[in-house]
Amino acid sequence: MMMAFPARASNQKWPTCLWKTERNRGKTYSMSILFLSILLATTLAAPTAQSPQEEPLGDEEHEREELGVNPYTAPSIARIFAQLDELKPLPFEKLKRDFPSAAAVSREQKGLIFGGLIADGFLIVESAKKNLVEDLGRVLVREARALSVADRVMRHSASLTELGRRGDWAAVRNELIATQADVEQAMIELRDQKLAHLISLGGWLRGLEISSGAVAADFSAQRAKVLAQPELVNYFIAELKTLPPTTAHAPLFERIRKGTDAIGAILNKSPDKLTLLDVQAIHAQARELNLAIRRVE
Repeated sequence: MMMAFPARASNQKWPTCLWKTERNRGKTYSMSILFLSILLATTLAAPTAQSPQEEPLGDEEHEREELGVNPYTAPSIARIFAQLDELKPLPFEKLKRDFPSAAAVSREQKGLIFGGLIADGFLIVESAKKNLVEDLGRVLVREARALSVADRVMRHSASLTELGRRGDWAAVRNELIATQADVEQAMIELRDQKLAHLISLGGWLRGLEISSGAVAADFSAQRAKVLAQPELVNYFIAELKTLPPTTAHAPLFERIRKGTDAIGAILNKSPDKLTLLDVQAIHAQARELNLAIRRVE
């Protein structure tokens, strides 16, 4: 786990240039969620879980870049799984939360909620909670329906339930990755890159809450390095500045922008300098934002 979530202001040049610059520096990113990412190329522990994350080729890749759908867009299931793999065993009882209730909120807020739900799925899979997989599939379909991508998720829901009952967790991981890939493709077809970024942001924030909570519960400087991903938080900080004014000035997004800035100030430290107090502050900030994302105002 995941793991998002969320310049040619999302008009694509900024994220594309960032990706290419980082690639030229020889860094590879796996991520997205989340649900963020929210997209990137980190190797998973289970080899079979990698194929859905392969980069698209030819015209499809060009279309993704034109729409701003890049390695950070849609929850980075690979990145969050990879993070949580490094932090196992996870204190599930401390990290879990209830599934979201149906709520009459904006489409943008629903995107954030969906990304966070994908990240909740990562925690369920990493903790092998058979009894929660069926509920996860049902809520994923409900939230996907609100985003007009239910058909993309329904095809995976039954498989998630059956594989979870059998305890085939490597296959459940694959199914979640495929679900994420289908949602991302739907965003491309709907030409709704802004929502894709918000799904990614939601996945990343919930994934950060989970991973920082796991590190805080069993702190070491080495485990804290797992959190040190300044390129991600800097990406989302920049992306939040590109939202349309009506969205950007909504109380929720004002709060998210302020909180993400605070997280960025910590994560932009050297990876070797993250302290237990830093990790606790990251966790508290991420948790506060995730509570706000689900709140109906």
